[in-house]
Amino acid sequence: MACVLTLMSCNRNSSSDDVFKHSVTGKNGEILVVINDDVKTDTAGKYIAAMLNDNYLGLAASEPIFDMQTVPHGYFNETMQKFRNIIDVVVSDTVSIDTVGYYNDMWARPQAFVSIKAKSKKNLLDLVERNHIRIVSYLSRSERERMMAFNKKTRHLALAEELAERWNIDIVVPNAFTKCNPQNRNAMSWIRIDTDESNMNLLVYDYPYIGEGALSLPYILNKRDSLLRENIEGPNGSFMCTEVRFGLDEIIYKLGTHKGMETAELRGLWRMEGYAMGGPFILRAHHDTIANRVVVTDGFVYYPSRDKKRNLIRQLEAIMYSLQIKK
Repeated sequence: MACVLTLMSCNRNSSSDDVFKHSVTGKNGEILVVINDDVKTDTAGKYIAAMLNDNYLGLAASEPIFDMQTVPHGYFNETMQKFRNIIDVVVSDTVSIDTVGYYNDMWARPQAFVSIKAKSKKNLLDLVERNHIRIVSYLSRSERERMMAFNKKTRHLALAEELAERWNIDIVVPNAFTKCNPQNRNAMSWIRIDTDESNMNLLVYDYPYIGEGALSLPYILNKRDSLLRENIEGPNGSFMCTEVRFGLDEIIYKLGTHKGMETAELRGLWRMEGYAMGGPFILRAHHDTIANRVVVTDGFVYYPSRDKKRNLIRQLEAIMYSLQIKK
């Protein structure tokens, strides 16, 4: 029987000392900024806050990239040193060179620590503006890598083997996922986690690589919507589709590489045609040059009772980033 989509239950080097370090504290997406009040209320401090509180891409409602807390240096104690993500901001005329440093596992494991030192508040603003993308990327990557490490410890071996045999991929899926059957079982694989409030879904499918256009936004969406219409059934005969009623500009599209493969990433919203359901999705399409195909991991979330969907999308992203093509 096919699944129906509804809400139901269904760079510091490591050393031998690292093994004795405490585990990090804090929830996914939380960050502690150690910054004195005079810097915090200055233009540079406000810029740091805006940088961390910027909108997480691809969600219907605004959610910050990170949930930020601040503490002055005088109150930063040993307990706080265990926080999962820390930015330490120092402004002093004793600083000889303005620097941004990135350190893994400074006081705890697995910890991301960013040290920002500037001679003046003006220098601090310039320093953070120039390193904005790198700082956010480092912290975001650290969150993803923590999730990937956890997924390895809780890997669902049976599902991994089934996906490997069906799609010739190696992907790390946590054991909380269960198998779900689309309308056409040969068209895609569908796995998901159901709770009383939400469900988190991952689809795997492929299609032939017909040239550079096979990774273009229109082509990927055409393939996606065709498969969703035929395979993801909603209540009362509704079907799933990508939300593009106001144009393709609603979709965030990025072309890059993943483990040597040309890869397109899409973020946006999905909806049920004919029923009031929807939510965010993230899709990654990989060019498998050996088999001359495009392998797609397509994740979407349904969480109608809460606005907080960021961490669910991050969990799907962590699974997707583990993908490798089997040789």
